Amino acid sequence: MSLLMGDSKDVSSITPDSPQILKQFIRAPLLQKMSIEAIEYLNTRLKELNQQGILYIEDLKCNFDVEIGRDMLLDYRDNKIENFILWSGDSDFADPVRQLLSDNKKVVLFATARRVSVELNEFW
Repeated sequence: MSLLMGDSKDVSSITPDSPQILKQFIRAPLLQKMSIEAIEYLNTRLKELNQQGILYIEDLKCNFDVEIGRDMLLDYRDNKIENFILWSGDSDFADPVRQLLSDNKKVVLFATARRVSVELNEFW
């Protein structure tokens, strides 16, 4: 089989019961719970895709956090906003929040309890 997400590699030596390719599609805790029959079934389906000429699947990642952080700093730069409200505890926002707070802007963070990243938690 040679169907992969992202990189294209020659994995023709993989046996039908091998989880090697599936590790790229399925997170380890779920994959470990799958039976050999399930792994063989999925590998068979992937092999069928290979036979149809599908050897590569591009997995596009959404970058909303990056876009939101960029917009926060653009609004700050243009001096349009004094108060920022962020509905996330994601560490991707640590740098924009750090910049805003260091320049005396007000930042309010709403996040799920115990789900705020260490990087954001240091500000409060």
